[in-house]
Amino acid sequence: MSEKLRLRFIAIASLSVFIVLFSFLVSLNIWNYSNLKENADRTLNAISQNNGVFPKVHKAKPENQQERANRMDFSPEDPFATRYFSVMLNENLEQTAVNLNNIAAISMDEATEMVDAVQEKEKNIGFLGSYRYQKTEVEGGTLIVFLDCTKDLFFMNNFLLNSIYVGGAGFLAVCLLIIIFSKTAVRPVAESYEKQKSFITNAGHELKTPLSIIDANTEVIEMEHGESQWTQSIKHQVERLTRLTNQLTTLAKMEEGQEQIFMGSLNLSDIITEVCDEMEACAQGQGKTIQSAVCPNVTVIGNEDQLRQLVYILLDNSVKHSKESSPIEVALSSSGKLTIKNKAYLEQTGNMNILLERFYRTDTSRSRQTGGYGLGLSIANAIVEQHKGKISIMALNEDTLEITITFR
Repeated sequence: MSEKLRLRFIAIASLSVFIVLFSFLVSLNIWNYSNLKENADRTLNAISQNNGVFPKVHKAKPENQQERANRMDFSPEDPFATRYFSVMLNENLEQTAVNLNNIAAISMDEATEMVDAVQEKEKNIGFLGSYRYQKTEVEGGTLIVFLDCTKDLFFMNNFLLNSIYVGGAGFLAVCLLIIIFSKTAVRPVAESYEKQKSFITNAGHELKTPLSIIDANTEVIEMEHGESQWTQSIKHQVERLTRLTNQLTTLAKMEEGQEQIFMGSLNLSDIITEVCDEMEACAQGQGKTIQSAVCPNVTVIGNEDQLRQLVYILLDNSVKHSKESSPIEVALSSSGKLTIKNKAYLEQTGNMNILLERFYRTDTSRSRQTGGYGLGLSIANAIVEQHKGKISIMALNEDTLEITITFR
């Protein structure tokens, strides 16, 4: 159990670190990409507003706020560092002017091909390869400006790769630290849980002796003075306490993994059919029926005694807590999926896995009438876990409870 708790702690902590780190890196790279587009669009707007030519940048600082607002925020080096070209189209979408003075990587034919590709796009602004383009309606036609973003995209992609490498290395380093310190982190909880289970096991063993003595003394009293309602009450309470102690001890041992159980290939269909036949008389005694639809020859890897106990617990629980004169439906599919459905007194719908908790009862008064302690389904859950399976309880509607078990 302590190892399972440690693995769960490692998984949750690692997942939390991954989510935070992943969100941070994604946000950082999205911001980087948005910043690239914003700068490119600002440059494209300036060139488009200046008829396809980079605007002149004044070295002198603006003298007033109006001049500062009208002036584009560019450095004197930007006109020389910016690689771009522009194409002017008339109303018939024919090229009337091409400006390639500020770029050397594009020929006239390549510019024409790029213009044709942009014309097919519905967006007025976007990327065409490593070029950012913008279409602007001007007097006499359409102006298309292409801005070379090769360097910016290279740095952005390089930053993306580096962030992935650094983030991955950081994630692995944190996971390693989590693994190293996980034992220290879960030790107090694990020790407390182990002490609790050990206490239950030891207390169960200690209770068996006085219960046996009380039962034996009661038998002696009955032999000497005859049976009475007082001796019968004592024997009844001894039986209840013995049953409760055995269930607690069994559950603690299963969770501790003290018992080494033999696992082998078993015919689950035969086991379920036999237990259903055994429980039929008990169900009929309460005016209920067991309806089984078991697929034949379904085999699983497991322990026969525990699987019989599992089916018995589930059927016994269904018979005890189902509505009067109602059927208990038992089904086993060819894939090994076991389903037990019955009519029950429910106060809610949806997930009811809380019934697997120890001592949990949906209706205390009814549970006391049926003699339950709320441990049966907990033991069933422990058996399923030992067989690497999964159990779920669902309230399909206000009066139908379905228990599903799948074996891996």
